[in-house]
Amino acid sequence: MKTNTSLLRHLSATAALVLAAASQMSFAQTTATTDPVGFVTLTIAGGGTPNNPKLTLVSPTLTQPIAWQGIISGITGNTISVANNPWTVDQFNGAVNGLHYVEIISLTTPTKSGALSDITGTTTGSVTTFDNLTAYAVVGDTIKIRKHVTIGSLFGVTNSAGLLATNDPTTADEVFIYDGSSSVPYFYYTGDVSSPAGWYDSAFSLNPGDAAKVDIGPHQGVVIKRKASASVTMLAQGAVKTGNTIFPVTNGLNVLGTVSAKGLTLGGSGLFTNNPATGVKATDDPTTADEVLIYTATGPTPYFYYTGDVSSPAGWYDSAFTFAADLVAIAPGTAFVLKRKGGGSFNWTLPSPSSF
Repeated sequence: MKTNTSLLRHLSATAALVLAAASQMSFAQTTATTDPVGFVTLTIAGGGTPNNPKLTLVSPTLTQPIAWQGIISGITGNTISVANNPWTVDQFNGAVNGLHYVEIISLTTPTKSGALSDITGTTTGSVTTFDNLTAYAVVGDTIKIRKHVTIGSLFGVTNSAGLLATNDPTTADEVFIYDGSSSVPYFYYTGDVSSPAGWYDSAFSLNPGDAAKVDIGPHQGVVIKRKASASVTMLAQGAVKTGNTIFPVTNGLNVLGTVSAKGLTLGGSGLFTNNPATGVKATDDPTTADEVLIYTATGPTPYFYYTGDVSSPAGWYDSAFTFAADLVAIAPGTAFVLKRKGGGSFNWTLPSPSSF
């Protein structure tokens, strides 16, 4: 199963979002909170074979509901405390209830809102996080706690998404979960007399049932290798995350998800900040600029941020310079590839949608 990792750094998919009427309440110490909820319909592109699979990039745009929300009473190092001891030991860190993560909502410094970190320990009145969040939160700020989306909750514990299942990962559809440039493949096994049907990693290194519990972090993109001719439509349901979200970007290849239920455009994504230390590197040449690859049914198209000259204004362009690309969409439920070409890692602040 996935171990805790840092959520910070110091395809063919058509989406339809239906939002139910809901409210988000403000309070101090309580668990009664309601997110807007909805669904995203994704199309997994067909046309693949075992030797030449078709790629679709998706992400868990919709989150699990808020499990707890309240006010920080103390923060030191990797420990965040709250008042009144509202929790049970180990409530949010895995063995029984599944892994959870914390989100910071900063009223004192709103630009720091959206920092996320996995929870590695829970006492009755505090959580220990994988990351030290003291640079993002102070006493009086709010934390939200959510359970991670998993392979089972996104694709169905029994493969209700309808991906191609076999007893061999070389012929089954494979689901690659990326963290930066590293990935682990999974597939749905049809079962035999020695091993039950279910999700397995493609190396068969996990116990039966454990792969369905593998987490997909909010920042993680998922690459589906479709090895069948027909497309598949799947429904992803969940809560709509509001507010900014901070995602890690590392040097090299990044396969990034998005939690924007409204969707984004390149121009409105916040990836370009005019500072290569905090956003994508812009140049006048796509071979040296950071590139964003967006996948459709016909394959990937690369884009970059052009610094501009007397004949062409600065902005997002496709890497072949055939059109301006500020309005190119990153649809809900999709993921994309960001090629970071030198420079350090940075935290991408995914902007909150202004409406749904």
